[in-house]
Amino acid sequence: MFSTINNSTAQKAEQLPEDDAVVSETPKARPTSSATMLNLATTRKAASEQFAQAAKAEKAYRIKKKATMARANYNETKEHFREAFSHFKLAFKGLFSVIANMTYLISEKREIRKQAAERKAHEKNLERKKKLEEQLAKAEAEAGESREDDKEKGSDD
Repeated sequence: MFSTINNSTAQKAEQLPEDDAVVSETPKARPTSSATMLNLATTRKAASEQFAQAAKAEKAYRIKKKATMARANYNETKEHFREAFSHFKLAFKGLFSVIANMTYLISEKREIRKQAAERKAHEKNLERKKKLEEQLAKAEAEAGESREDDKEKGSDD
């Protein structure tokens, strides 16, 4: 492709410097960029910027969405705690009332047990009385039979 003749003369010129002078070659100019390269670079930068903006917008959206949910949860929790403290306050008021009136509760339970025991004792006494009456009736019946037997024996004599 390239001719070797031109190369050989250039080599000879380099080998034989004239008057010991340094031969300086001018630097080659940079090739100019093509429009396609510039267009691709511009497109890449624009896409990169758009992606960064989209990522930033997506992050802002997620933050806003989660902040909205967190705010709702916070308000709901705050309301629950408010109710809990009011109920806790009522519970303590009730507890102190119960403690103050504990003797009445104990007395009432004692009275209920006492009434149940009295009822049970009364039923037991009725059972005993019934058994004694039956025994007495039986004894009287036997005594009556023995008197009749004695009278019959006494009359037969």
